[in-house]
Amino acid sequence: MSSKEIPYPAPPAKSEWQFLNDLQNPMDIILNWDWESVTPAAHLDLRRGISLQISISDPEALLDTAFLALRRVLEKYSLLNEDGVPCKFSLEDFDDSEAYRFTVEASGINLSAADFEGMRRGIYFLIDKLCASQYPYLPIETIEQKPWLKNRISRCFFGPIKRPPFNHDELLDDFDYYPDEYLNRLAYEGINGLWLTIVFREIAETSFEQKDALAEKRLEKLRRTVQQCRRFGIKIWVFSIEPRWLAVDDPLLIENPEFAGAQVSEGGVHCFCPSSEKAQQYIYESVNDIFKKVPGLAGLINISHGERMTTCLSSVSAITEVERINCPRCSKIPPWHIHHNSVTAMYRGIKDADSSAELISWLYQPQPDMERASWNYELAKSLPEGIILQYNFESGAVKKQLSRVRFGGDYWLSYVGPSASFSRIA
Repeated sequence: MSSKEIPYPAPPAKSEWQFLNDLQNPMDIILNWDWESVTPAAHLDLRRGISLQISISDPEALLDTAFLALRRVLEKYSLLNEDGVPCKFSLEDFDDSEAYRFTVEASGINLSAADFEGMRRGIYFLIDKLCASQYPYLPIETIEQKPWLKNRISRCFFGPIKRPPFNHDELLDDFDYYPDEYLNRLAYEGINGLWLTIVFREIAETSFEQKDALAEKRLEKLRRTVQQCRRFGIKIWVFSIEPRWLAVDDPLLIENPEFAGAQVSEGGVHCFCPSSEKAQQYIYESVNDIFKKVPGLAGLINISHGERMTTCLSSVSAITEVERINCPRCSKIPPWHIHHNSVTAMYRGIKDADSSAELISWLYQPQPDMERASWNYELAKSLPEGIILQYNFESGAVKKQLSRVRFGGDYWLSYVGPSASFSRIA
């Protein structure tokens, strides 16, 4: 029987996804305490419950979701008591954002943090301490924590993908991919960012072409998503693969011939050339408009090379040395300068709209070859100040398995890394 003849069951419709119901239920936090145990010296007895004493001005109620998670645990085990052990929450100066100090004394618990997100992390830490204990008491101690990784970004695991085979834009439907209890689970695990996909021409308004008819609908849902996730300390990053290639009959290209970069197929498509002032203005306006119209975005994650065609640099493989690129403008500059022209325009567009937002330029180069062409390292060396460069940790990996040397591209979970190419880029 061929694979086509095998009667595979049809996948369930979205209305039948039972896990969506589960994601809307609160996390089940369990305390496995031996309530009959005797409290040893240098420990704080919690048997009489905990009194939450919050002295934090929070006009936007951004910490309500974290305090709700804590209250649920205490209420479940009848530990929320106004006459219980005082647990005080306050903000104070720390050198690092998200830093907090957790102190257990004979008189009670004190949790102080540098900012709201430090307090959020501290509240979840308190829940973890209660869960980790086998007994209704905590050791008298002081613990100071700060993040070693600033941006901890994930994405909705059941969100649609805006590419084949589904080609579904989550900003155009009415489905809620981020229910509160799902966001609470993500925040509890330390996630502080989520990314979702956009295309510049579908959402941005520029002086170069008419605005997409569905742009405002996309923007409105994006704004709602930003506010929804913000309540859990999770910022939204927009993800793109820009500037996108252009077909030869695209009106944008016909009206702006400077955008025509290296031609990658005869009579087919052009890479976008970012090496003219007009092209850089187009990139600038696209990004600037998005960040002005959607306040509170964390930043932009952009695949600048790899995955799909963007600038003239896309006409060259990551492992190919090149002296000239088939473009009347980019042929006159080194390859790294093409990337520089594109991301500099993006960075200015972002920063002029929101000085706190960031740009991550991602080189997605999953080729299993050990070495990358020398221009990759020149690109990293010449990156404009302030832009974050992201590179696959394992691409170009080499590992011996079952007596054979194997070369890894991406998603190779049996290899720890980093690969030699990652190390050289870093």
